[in-house]
Amino acid sequence: MNTSLIQPSRESIQVTFPVFKSYSKGQSIYKQDQHSEGFYLIKKGIVKLQKTLPNGLQTILKIVGEGEIIGEGEVDSTFPRQNLSYAIAIQDGTLIQKVGSFANLSFHEQRSLNQKLIDRALESAQRHERLISCDAEQRIRAVLKELAVKLGKKYGDETLLKINLTHEDFALLSDSSRQTVTKTLSNLKQKGIINYSRNRILFRDLANFKLS
Repeated sequence: MNTSLIQPSRESIQVTFPVFKSYSKGQSIYKQDQHSEGFYLIKKGIVKLQKTLPNGLQTILKIVGEGEIIGEGEVDSTFPRQNLSYAIAIQDGTLIQKVGSFANLSFHEQRSLNQKLIDRALESAQRHERLISCDAEQRIRAVLKELAVKLGKKYGDETLLKINLTHEDFALLSDSSRQTVTKTLSNLKQKGIINYSRNRILFRDLANFKLS
């Protein structure tokens, strides 16, 4: 039998691929401007994508959680890509699966990855639209709701978001100021819409959480 014609099973591929690695809070998964080593799938935990702008200022591009894709793609020796941001774990035990090449994925996995990349592009467009059409408080509320929907856990009508972000982080993520974030959170708490303490935000009724 000509064994060279036998296609490897999905199980045999997984013996050497993918590569998993666990990260602690604050640990970098990759750094800005370094050569990209492919895509990464978040299997567990939360990651912050942070970018240093040409003027030296910082911004947070996105907070990503389980099932989301980060990274700039495959390494091409002819046209090498660079990472556009830092990827930093913000939760202990964050588990990352390295996806270095589409060739190592099944057809179903390739389709899933493509859809995740399309979703990533749509989210970037939505952030730009929000920046030009919403005021600072509306942007902060939108970010809070998006994170709660994506990463929060429901307890009856309430939703608990546990995330290691400072008011400054929320400001960078919502293109606003730390003072506006603090004011917005305080107002929401006074109205009984949320309750919050360090690294925890409890939404009383996320389904009816308004952006204005």
